Amino acid sequence: MENKRMVIPITTPMVNSYIIRGDKHILVDTGLPGYDIRILQAMEENGIKPGEVSLIVITHCHQDHIGSVAALKQKTGAPVAIHKADAEYLKTGGSPPLHPVGSKGKIMEAVSKMMKKPVVTGLEPDILIEGEMDLARYGVNGKIIMTPGHTPGGISITLESGEILVGDLIFGGLVRPAAPGFPYFAESVEQLLQSIQKVLGLQPSIIYAGHGGPFTAESVRRRFFK
Repeated sequence: MENKRMVIPITTPMVNSYIIRGDKHILVDTGLPGYDIRILQAMEENGIKPGEVSLIVITHCHQDHIGSVAALKQKTGAPVAIHKADAEYLKTGGSPPLHPVGSKGKIMEAVSKMMKKPVVTGLEPDILIEGEMDLARYGVNGKIIMTPGHTPGGISITLESGEILVGDLIFGGLVRPAAPGFPYFAESVEQLLQSIQKVLGLQPSIIYAGHGGPFTAESVRRRFFK
């Protein structure tokens, strides 16, 4: 692992996925349907074979994060883990109800209703996350922690390196992707802020997000807790 990044971002115009490199490797989120091709390409570019992926973690069950999960499970053979509060939506290929945050959220809700919904293949999860989950058995020095707020089953992954992957707990802007902000939707803004405080309490060296980023802890602190 010398001279190799532990977290490999797989960025697209719509959403980010990540590979966490370890003795074995973990894939975090799978993008929209068809993104499996880009993700497998990124693995190949970094010398990772599909069979070396030990786990696929879904940070929350929105369609832009689960769209290629069925295809990638088939191609890697890796089990899929999701929090039990979001698991029923994964089984149907759906998403929890959208609760807009602020004017941007209301605009995005209206846009979402006009857009054609992606056809996402449902999947029975292999692992239901209920609390903190050590990732050592999957070859990575880190753990899953609970960070609800965006959805009831939102989770983050914290690594011994100090890096944290937070899914859609924090959003980068469309114009300024490195500027942290609220997600467009949240089940509970109060819970969201509590989860962000929890992440900051871990003193992360860098924060990776599902949209935009990465962020420094200080930029997140200034944005949410001035």
